[in-house]
Amino acid sequence: MNADPFDAVITLNDHQLDAAGLTGRAGEAAAAVRQAIERMDGAGWIDVEAQSYPPGLPGWVVVYPRGRCSTPQTPAWCERRRQVEAAATAALMVAGAPF
Repeated sequence: MNADPFDAVITLNDHQLDAAGLTGRAGEAAAAVRQAIERMDGAGWIDVEAQSYPPGLPGWVVVYPRGRCSTPQTPAWCERRRQVEAAATAALMVAGAPF
């Protein structure tokens, strides 16, 4: 697959870290998510941070065309954001899984 190049900003919240079993391990969680997203086809600049914010706040994953700062509201870009969100969630679960 030759995906459109994209950049992403991902903000991990305490409730996501807690759910994944990564409480107090924000650096490890951020690294796992960053590495997972960087492996996606078309990935460019990926910023992952852990910050406290209300759990219901939308937009924990923002994906946009490489070199731009806004996301086109098209089905293709909405699907790309969904894919990045799914990969980030999976990476959190794997990183927090007990051995």
